[in-house]
Amino acid sequence: MGRLRTIANARQLIKQEDYFINDINDFNDFKFNKKYKYFLEIGCGKGQFLIKNALLYPKNIYLGVDKYATIIYKAIKKANLLDKKLNNLFFANFDIANWIQLTKEKQCFEKIYLNFSDPWPKKRHAKKRLTSLSFLNLYKHLLKKQGIVEFRTDNSDFFEYSLNVLKTNKQIKVLSICKNLHKNKQTDIVTTEYEDKFVKLKKPIYQIVWSYK
Repeated sequence: MGRLRTIANARQLIKQEDYFINDINDFNDFKFNKKYKYFLEIGCGKGQFLIKNALLYPKNIYLGVDKYATIIYKAIKKANLLDKKLNNLFFANFDIANWIQLTKEKQCFEKIYLNFSDPWPKKRHAKKRLTSLSFLNLYKHLLKKQGIVEFRTDNSDFFEYSLNVLKTNKQIKVLSICKNLHKNKQTDIVTTEYEDKFVKLKKPIYQIVWSYK
């Protein structure tokens, strides 16, 4: 899909935006109100998926996290094109791998989305995959008791790796497995920018949904 062109001053630019949570300390000050449901997308890309959800479900709160400032900048700019300001949409720029060490908030999310994460195909990079054991433990730490994780990818090897890790983990209950999410051309599936391109190319989209016992 092409390499992302880095914006040199993206980190400074996003700090001026209303949709941006400045850093992890600001997130710790972000008050979780029990009357709302909170949803997290890790590796939020250019924001289409979260923006669509925020528009569809105004009573839910959506947070997108990505470690690349340029991506967050592009996502915020996309949100700024809307006719109205969304009060239920936020973006943060940090590496999710550091969350446990940095955040005070625990078990606050209803759902975590992993959409088209980097598959890290080389075996020596397996620990960096967002479905590796260390990350699975992190998600359990962040989800509410009945919370779920939804994972999508176009990479069949990444899908098989993830499914194997999940099925061999006794703490995890796999709720659904789909090897061609758009086969029936459902119109109610909220998609990412990449996903739209993959579907046009008629590439199968794999999805796994799981919870924790």
